[in-house]
Amino acid sequence: MSIINEAKKGNIQAFVGLIEQNKIQMYKTAKAILQNEEDVCDAIQEALICAYKNINTLKHEKYFKTWLIRITINKSYDIIEKNSINNKKIEKEVTYYNRENSDYESHIDIERALNLVENDLKTVIILYYYDDISIKDIAKILNIPTGTVKSKLSRAREKLYEILKQEEVNKNE
Repeated sequence: MSIINEAKKGNIQAFVGLIEQNKIQMYKTAKAILQNEEDVCDAIQEALICAYKNINTLKHEKYFKTWLIRITINKSYDIIEKNSINNKKIEKEVTYYNRENSDYESHIDIERALNLVENDLKTVIILYYYDDISIKDIAKILNIPTGTVKSKLSRAREKLYEILKQEEVNKNE
């Protein structure tokens, strides 16, 4: 009997084992969306509760990881909505950091730009680049065709390029 079937039958140890296998992926996904450590912990906790309560709704065992990551994404965006986090607050927090290191500054610029991209495009970028998930698996997680994932990635890259290009122009003025 599989560990997922055991978890579906209420075996807490089996469920904990499944989470152990996927905890890093959950963390990276929530962290890329939320950035604030407390919010990340809240999103993961909410995702775990939801997954535990709803594991019986999982139809295909092979999609457990994508199902769990989708729940994590949803809970992360719920946290954003609940806390009404906006771009001004994120930019304000970024200014507290020491920006002398140019690599760090570049990283912050990318994060700031990413926060200006629409959520559906941001999600695809996070899953593809931060979590190193394949286009095929992203399509499964988001329940969209692979062609749509590719077009969203392309649009997201273009938007990020334009935002970063505009920031560079603004810095040089």
